[in-house]
Amino acid sequence: MKHKFGGVWTEQKLDALEKYLGFFPVALGNKQFNLVYIDTFAGTGSVTIETSGVERTIPGSAAIALRLKHPFDRYFFIERRRRHVGALQALTSNHPLRTRCTITHGDARDELRRVLEALNWADTRGVLFLDPYGLQCTWDMVQLIARTRALDVFFLVSVSGLTRQAARSASAIDIKKQEALDRFLGTNEWREALYKPPAQEDMFIADPVHRRESGVDPILQFVEARLKSEFAHVESPALLRGPNNAVLFALYFAVSNRSEAAIRLATKVVRPMLGGIQ
Repeated sequence: MKHKFGGVWTEQKLDALEKYLGFFPVALGNKQFNLVYIDTFAGTGSVTIETSGVERTIPGSAAIALRLKHPFDRYFFIERRRRHVGALQALTSNHPLRTRCTITHGDARDELRRVLEALNWADTRGVLFLDPYGLQCTWDMVQLIARTRALDVFFLVSVSGLTRQAARSASAIDIKKQEALDRFLGTNEWREALYKPPAQEDMFIADPVHRRESGVDPILQFVEARLKSEFAHVESPALLRGPNNAVLFALYFAVSNRSEAAIRLATKVVRPMLGGIQ
């Protein structure tokens, strides 16, 4: 089936994922770990993107993970949409690695918990791709991943989604927007962190307006600080841009393993990779 979503930023995130997935099994191949790849919003295995007015269909994250020269021991694909599940089943049904694949139809939050709780993290290491369409990811999902202390994570954060919910003026954020931000960020501390009191000369007006600074930097810094409160290491994100150079997404990379050696190994590879995305 045709799964249309994205542009040049889609290729950028998938290219980074493919490079890291190619590195990971080689780096840990002699460590006697069971290696897993978990895709929480797996899609269909392909995606149709539009760049410069031209549509192209490229391999999605699931297909990329299954074409590696050095495969993982197990693959977990989680997808909420039934038609997408059917496409994933077709992708894997005759694949040489089909016996290593588990495809789950359901809500990412619930199914991710089941997958993570079923694995023995003492002898398992892996990579997880957290790639929601918008702000569907909840903070308890992030916490579950971090608590494994065994997963490296690519987390695509919708900056455009965050800025839509976090309006420039605090008075424009209704209850639904507040709740969406609370769920995604796992706290209401964003209210004080992002929204500043009025300037001194405006202090005595009847209804002073608290406003968020223009630009995306304060939001990105807050997200990064939140991730650092859970993970052993978090890289500064690659900014994925759309038309007019607007920042649409931030691709974060986080390491849940507390080992300094694991962090050094991961960042040595991923830092220039993310830094190279313009």
